[in-house]
Amino acid sequence: MAGNDPMAVRVGCERARQWVSLRLDGELSALEDELLARHLSACAGCRAFAARVRSATTLIRRTPAESPSRRVEPPTPRLPRFPLERRGTALVAAAALALGALVGSLLERPSTPTPTAPGAEVSLLTRDVQQLRELPRENRAPVPVRSTPPNPPEGVI
Repeated sequence: MAGNDPMAVRVGCERARQWVSLRLDGELSALEDELLARHLSACAGCRAFAARVRSATTLIRRTPAESPSRRVEPPTPRLPRFPLERRGTALVAAAALALGALVGSLLERPSTPTPTAPGAEVSLLTRDVQQLRELPRENRAPVPVRSTPPNPPEGVI
């Protein structure tokens, strides 16, 4: 694997053990299959793990499926029942809420609408652009560009 680094060995073994299961299900690519074969030839622990997983999988796949002795049906959900008094209370609360929203919107509305001339929006925009042009400008030094790419994060090959 990667020399004497125990962390690299553990990561390689974890990956190999995941690939063992994928290989049994036929979901491993040709490259991953070759890398797994190389790892298994060098790692006795993973070879033993692969043998145990292979035998357990074979045993499970050969065992006939059992069918239940009786039919199991999920319980039917019951809708909650609200007494008539609760329905009336909910209706009164909803009506009060709607009335409060209506009154609140009437109180917040301006009393007289502001008339707008057809060209008023354009003149407001030109005034804003003029104010932006009058703002002082700062001369800032350009941001230096890195000439070398940053190092990849640890663990990335």
